[in-house]
Amino acid sequence: MFGFGKPEKTPREQAKEAKRGISQSQRELEREKLALERQEKLLIADIKRAAKEGNNGGTKILAKQLIQLRQQKDKMTMMKSNLGSIGLQTTTMAATNKQMDMNRFQQVIMDFEKQSEMMGMREEMLDDTLIDAFDDEEVEAEGDAVVDQVLTEIGLDLASLMADAPTRQANAAATRFDNLLPDAALLPPPTKVSAQSLH
Repeated sequence: MFGFGKPEKTPREQAKEAKRGISQSQRELEREKLALERQEKLLIADIKRAAKEGNNGGTKILAKQLIQLRQQKDKMTMMKSNLGSIGLQTTTMAATNKQMDMNRFQQVIMDFEKQSEMMGMREEMLDDTLIDAFDDEEVEAEGDAVVDQVLTEIGLDLASLMADAPTRQANAAATRFDNLLPDAALLPPPTKVSAQSLH
């Protein structure tokens, strides 16, 4: 009733249980990686829009966010790979019929728990990394070169976009001014003034 005398799980059963946990963690990582890829596409669209509007500052900020997002995605890929390696070891252990090396098994479980802990911190890692991107002087110093690299990668030339920005802004201002002018067809005809009316 109270579980007295219940046999402890064998190393093989523990290995199978760990393998299930690893598989679940891998699926979760894959879902979050796909979410980051969707966010990456949105960021690229925002970068292109800001650059075409001549928003230099906004373009750089968004490009730095894109850099940090890609770094986070790379970390997730590495974590998933590490979990896959651990999962392969547990699968091998669960499939074997001979007595397993308990020290080796315990090390595998510790590795799995470490990766699980890293997964629990992944959202905080992303937020902290984005914040550090704006506080890190080294990142700021190299920012322009990195931004140019990102913009080139997505098919934009920041220098030419910034050079064309005043022209685009002037054209936009002219268009707004033209829209304020009344339509000549709607204006009343000019009033004729006779010479007598001037006396």
